[in-house]
Amino acid sequence: MFEFNATFLIAMFSFVVFIMIMNAILYKPIQKVINERQTYIDDNHNAAQNSKTKAKSILDDKESRLNEASAKSKHIISSRVQEENNRAKGLTESAKAESLQSISSAKEALHNEEIQTADMLVSNIKDLAENISSKILGESTSIENVDYDYINKVLR
Repeated sequence: MFEFNATFLIAMFSFVVFIMIMNAILYKPIQKVINERQTYIDDNHNAAQNSKTKAKSILDDKESRLNEASAKSKHIISSRVQEENNRAKGLTESAKAESLQSISSAKEALHNEEIQTADMLVSNIKDLAENISSKILGESTSIENVDYDYINKVLR
């Protein structure tokens, strides 16, 4: 059935030596290269994760600063617009007040001039009436009683 001789032992010994030589020459260097590559991949993966975390942190910081700057600029712009609106409103009100003052003083001046002109016309009417009556009658006459209400009514 089964014969056991020295060739089998030599073949088995040769096979074990072959396995040990292959282990020393081939398997251990390949295993070393595989382990080095795995370490390199793990290190690069960890570095990439750290870089990704740092980049996200920097991006979040940048966005928060940008939002803060945007809010500040909007606040500054709105306050400047409000200040300018208030300033423009004040200028408009002062211009209105000045124009009303000018109109009021112009009306007052016109009213005073109207009174002076009316007084001058009343005296001129009296003189004119005296001249007309003296030319018509041929002698100098003076008018004593003047109805100023009637003259003012005619002038209006």
